[in-house]
Amino acid sequence: MNSPRFGEQHEEDPSVCYRHPDRQSWVLCQRCGRTICPECQILAPVGVQCPDCVREAGGSVQWTPTATKPVKQRAAARRAPAASASTPRSGFAGWVTGLLRPGGESPPLSWVFAGSAIVLWLVGLFTSNLPAIWLAAFPNTAWQLWRFATFPFVYPAFASITSILLFALALFFWLLFAPSVERNFGRAKFLTVFFAASVFGAAAQLIFGGTAYGLGAGLFGLLGSYAVLMWSYPPARTQILVVLAINLVINLALGGGSLPLIFGGLLAGAGATYLLQFYEDRPRAKASTPYLIIGGAVAALAAIAVATNVPMF
Repeated sequence: MNSPRFGEQHEEDPSVCYRHPDRQSWVLCQRCGRTICPECQILAPVGVQCPDCVREAGGSVQWTPTATKPVKQRAAARRAPAASASTPRSGFAGWVTGLLRPGGESPPLSWVFAGSAIVLWLVGLFTSNLPAIWLAAFPNTAWQLWRFATFPFVYPAFASITSILLFALALFFWLLFAPSVERNFGRAKFLTVFFAASVFGAAAQLIFGGTAYGLGAGLFGLLGSYAVLMWSYPPARTQILVVLAINLVINLALGGGSLPLIFGGLLAGAGATYLLQFYEDRPRAKASTPYLIIGGAVAALAAIAVATNVPMF
């Protein structure tokens, strides 16, 4: 298909993708402002861009479709009277509908994770840190396996400037980066990378005798995933290195106690994304294979973390 060039005049429906007129979307290219569907969205340093703008900017991104529908499904979607799509809601109701709509392009997981962290932090302020005590991963509670899944959403809650500043910085970097990654990855891959990085990072932290809490491991996992996907695009590579450097400097300035957590998350996110890409390029491979490998590696390190922290009587 010959796509319009950047800067040309278009007479297009703004609610459909300019490359695929049969697909409705509400996401705009950050460079040219045209509507693009999930298949045409490429994560760039300033948000999502269309393939034409990435090429014109000199990028060499390896773009692969992420949400292609079979031809029959697309034809049925055109014929179906989609009332909700033809009469989109506006205001707060429209925002909530966009977050909850299955297959939608809004990033609900990123906002839900951030909201959960905020609620639990506020609860901790008035309950002597009970959420952190019950849900964070401590060396002496490594055998309580649920903590590997709950620790990302709790932070030590103290009514001090330092505590509030650290929590605000964590949320800032999360909301700056995670929603764009979720839009680009899709919810299934986003969850896979996030929890693989979180569990791997927590296990590494516990092995070194530290306490695991906060979104840091998952965030660094997403950064590692982003680096794998966009390494051949120089502006994105520069951005990822700058963000990593800033976070490492902040951690070192605070004593470096979370280095195992963030490096474990970074390696797990990059490794999980590499495996997912590797098996996507092999049509004969089973779709479940990369997920089984990722799950096995994460479970193995978690088992080592539990074994190294078994109380000695």
